[in-house]
Amino acid sequence: MKVQQKVLIIGGVAGALIGLGAAFLYLKANEGRIAAVEAGEAESLTRVKPGEALSIGLTVIGLLRQIVGLGQS
Repeated sequence: MKVQQKVLIIGGVAGALIGLGAAFLYLKANEGRIAAVEAGEAESLTRVKPGEALSIGLTVIGLLRQIVGLGQS
């Protein structure tokens, strides 16, 4: 197996695990609200504010830039 294939597989698995972890933490943080929606006491989950989404997006871009920098040292 080529090095490029190994890196892509490891990166894909790591990304999936990080995504699952983030989803799990989101669900844990919103358990009460989710229960209210499922019980019909609330219409939907609270929406993410655009400013928060932008902040997270910029943080992810910064993280990716740092990862790219690892291979250039």
